[in-house]
Formats: sequence, structure tokens, C-alpha cells
Amino acid sequence: MANVIITGKNSIDELKRVKAIEKLKALSTEELERLTSLSDNSKARAYLSSATKFAMLKTFL
Repeated sequence: MANVIITGKNSIDELKRVKAIEKLKALSTEELERLTSLSDNSKARAYLSSATKFAMLKTFL
């Protein structure tokens, strides 16, 4: 099994990252690949970076 090193700005940020990655384990490989393609898209990342745009995205879904 592969190991992944997770780092954050501080210990709280690192813990948040670990918890987020733990939730990703429940996704299928196909779902993870689709999330990866979104992370490569600057427009999609803008929706994740902005609280307002993210709220609109969640409402849409």
C-alpha cells in the first residue's frame, strides 16, 4: 500500500486535511478521477475557493 505524506500550514490545518482525505476513501476510483479532473480546472477551483461560489454550487447540486 502506498503512503501519503500530508502537510499543512500548522497542526490544525494538517488535521483538517487528514480528515478530508479520510472521507475521500469512501469514493470509487472513478469518482476520485473525476474530482482530480476538477482540481485541474481553474474555473472549478475558483468555485471551491470562494465561499459565495461554493454556496451556489452546493445549492445547485
